[in-house]
Formats: sequence, C-alpha cells, structure tokens
Amino acid sequence: MRATCPDCGAQAHLSAFFVEDDGKRLAALLADMQPELGRAVIAYLGLFKPAKNALRLPRAVKLVQELASLVDAGSVCRDERSGVRRPASPAMWANGIEQMLAQRASLTLPLENHNYLRAVVFGLADKADAATERQREENARAGRHLDTAAPAQPKETPLQRQLAWIRQQEGYGAFTAEQAEEERAKARAKYGEKA
Repeated sequence: MRATCPDCGAQAHLSAFFVEDDGKRLAALLADMQPELGRAVIAYLGLFKPAKNALRLPRAVKLVQELASLVDAGSVCRDERSGVRRPASPAMWANGIEQMLAQRASLTLPLENHNYLRAVVFGLADKADAATERQREENARAGRHLDTAAPAQPKETPLQRQLAWIRQQEGYGAFTAEQAEEERAKARAKYGEKA
C-alpha cells in the first residue's frame, strides 16, 4: 500500500514511513491520542517545519511528547508565571490547533514552541469557564442553584491514567519504545480496550 505525506507530498510504501525508530515512536504517540486530536497534531507539526528543510523525526517526536504532556495535564495555563489555569479537554486542544491552522498565513513560521497554542487554548478554556460561571449565576438568581450541581468534568479512566503514565515514563527515557508498547498492551488487557 502506498502513502503520500500530506505535508511534503513524498510518496512511498506505507512501511517506509515507519522504518526509523522515531517514526514508530511518533506513530505510537499519535495512536495514544484521541483521533480528532491526533489528526490535528499531524497538521500542526507542519507549523514547525523549517523553510528549506524537512522537519526531522526526532524533533517531531519531541514536539508531540511535549504536546501530549500539556494535553494530559487536563488544564492549560497561558503563562506559567501567572499560575492561572483553566480546565482544557483534548477537544479544546484540537480546536486550538484548528484555529492556528486557519490563520497560518498570519503566523511567524516555523514555530519554536507551543506557547502560542497554549494561549489559544487558554482563550477557549477561559470562554468555556466564563460560560459555566454565567450559567451558575443565572441558576442562582432563578433559585435553581440548590438543586443543580456544576456540570461534572469527565473523569479520567484508569486506562487513560495508566497510558499517560507510560507515555511520561517513555518521555523520561525510563522505557524504551518496545517496553512502553508492552506496558500499553498490559494496561489495555487489565483495564479493557476503551480509553
């Protein structure tokens, strides 16, 4: 089966894209993400591509590991110095990436880090948080505050927690790619296939 790189247009057999260990590592990282986010991240990597060169696989792996850590935190902070955090779902991160891709022409490329994405996602999370607060205030004014609890955030499943830990350990170098994949298989067997 032949595949085409959506960024550079290179065509090759599908297995050629996974010959290098970094290619396999990148595929594993993307496979652990929700499909919507994984697809967005592939396009997002194009924003880091140097003007005259291809984006190197080790750099792509590092970028995706950093982004996965940000997403797994479950919250976003525009600037770590301010300390203000807002809850952020993987869908918000995917929406933030889509917004950046839509305004690609106005960005200074290649990007150096995820700071602009963090600011975009923080804006989305802040709006969602403000809407929740407005709803809570309306409920209080209407007398519905006594019987209506705040909307519950979806809880992280044990499998999601274990997969995040494995990804973190692999990022630290505690697990090789093979060991991490073995641990993922054990976790899926223990907790079930649904993440």
